Amino acid sequence: MTTRRRVRRVVPALLAALALSLGVAQATGASAHPQAEGRPLPAPRTVHLSTPKLINPKGHAQPKVRKDQGPLPTVSRAKLDELKAAAAKHGPKRRPNMTGGNSARMLKQPSQGSFEGLSQPCCLRPPDTTGAVGKSQYVETVNGAGFGVYSKSDGSLLKNVSFASFFGYSAQTIFDPRVLYDKRWNRWVISAEAFQESSTVQKVFYAVSTGSDATGSFYIYTFDPPENPGDFYDFPQLGLDQDAVIVTANIFNSSDVYVRSRAFGMPKADLYNGVATNFSYFSLGTPGTVAPPVVEDNNASDFLVAAAPSDSKLSLFKATGLGRSSAAIVQLPDVPVAAYTVPPNGRQPGTASLLDSSDSRFAQNSTQIGNQLLNIHTIDNGGLPTPTWRQINTDVSSVTAGGVVVESGTSDDFNASVAGSPVGGTASNPIGRMFFTWTSTDVATGSAHQVRVKSGGRLATDPPNVIGGNTHSTASTFYDPTSDAVERWGDYSAVTINPSSTSTCAVGNRAYVVNERQISTTSWGSRIGKLGFCS
Repeated sequence: MTTRRRVRRVVPALLAALALSLGVAQATGASAHPQAEGRPLPAPRTVHLSTPKLINPKGHAQPKVRKDQGPLPTVSRAKLDELKAAAAKHGPKRRPNMTGGNSARMLKQPSQGSFEGLSQPCCLRPPDTTGAVGKSQYVETVNGAGFGVYSKSDGSLLKNVSFASFFGYSAQTIFDPRVLYDKRWNRWVISAEAFQESSTVQKVFYAVSTGSDATGSFYIYTFDPPENPGDFYDFPQLGLDQDAVIVTANIFNSSDVYVRSRAFGMPKADLYNGVATNFSYFSLGTPGTVAPPVVEDNNASDFLVAAAPSDSKLSLFKATGLGRSSAAIVQLPDVPVAAYTVPPNGRQPGTASLLDSSDSRFAQNSTQIGNQLLNIHTIDNGGLPTPTWRQINTDVSSVTAGGVVVESGTSDDFNASVAGSPVGGTASNPIGRMFFTWTSTDVATGSAHQVRVKSGGRLATDPPNVIGGNTHSTASTFYDPTSDAVERWGDYSAVTINPSSTSTCAVGNRAYVVNERQISTTSWGSRIGKLGFCS
């Protein structure tokens, strides 16, 4: 999200603190047999995408600036404040004893290089930092600065275009950007949305490159969400399967009350060829923020997951035929998990000003390989914000593995993302590699430090918890750009698997990460790094 009148966020849960190691014990109550098909969900409307424009954008248009007022949650603001306050009082501020850590192979590769990403234009925060890696380029999207295209070989910036210029739109601020690289068809997919122009007009944008070169031409599509007058379309996420570009979003009414989540799939066959198209527009009820998958195999089904707002469970959905006339989504049995609640905000040395750790939502797309679904969210653990990864068996709606991703037993860790790779996977566990990025601070005597950009990884055979990790950037002072007690931070980050190989690193063994970094007390930047189980 950016600086805007409306704010967001989702999925706090009124639950107890999570035990450190999640493991497979959470799955013991699940049936060993495939589950029955769930309840079909409605697709009451069909959306028609505009006839696309073919463009090769250049330059920057000045964005409209809105002051951010914090996230819009799917519980009431009062309830979220209550949960945050309770998390802040939870003690002691130290996690229980932890086992595990980065694999020995990863520790031999503390960093495989990093380079500077896009930085803050005037007055826009937070960045909504995300990015994706392609064959020879890395594309980053952030609020305000738009999208940047970097050379993978030396990190040089090849092109930078504002969203106002890119989408040819300046009536309202454009925010919530996402980008993915479709390695099957060698296309870049970029999405964003704008604030409402009126009670019935809010623009949503999609851009698809005409090839693998992100400095070249794109097809630009747009539509107005078919919601009730005054409803606000927010926090869209982006996924991919073999046939469709998958999108999920939250909808709020004119009183900022969360009313539903949406999901749909746009056909690649039309998008990638510059053809006007339409798609079914599904209502998923009110499970909270729903994460779509990036499907890494030829599975005909897509699994979408949401962190439950007030229960010790996750909501799971199965979509089939997205991008086709036969599209359907059903809700599957809930996935039981250890009880959790929203994280406390991140602390910084030398100031009482906190960094917003958001709530317990899945903020980025999942990785889907076979019957396994992987994602990460930040929760309270020992009174500290703690990224917690979960691997779900979609056949039986159960968590089969999980752990935490932290720098140490005293660090505040949040704003995390994860991606999985099939390399090293097995028939029973097809996700053989995991790669993570997150933000870390620490106020403990002897280990105190300001904001860091972190990354780490694990093999499927490693202990579940990733502890320590690589450091790509450390701030020299605390971040305190406003008089607010809690400063907006990140909102999301990104990890993507390198689709090309080198002589020393096969495909699936290296990932690129991007996360917000701090340039000064009042301004943010970003850092793009790479890591891998290879040299």
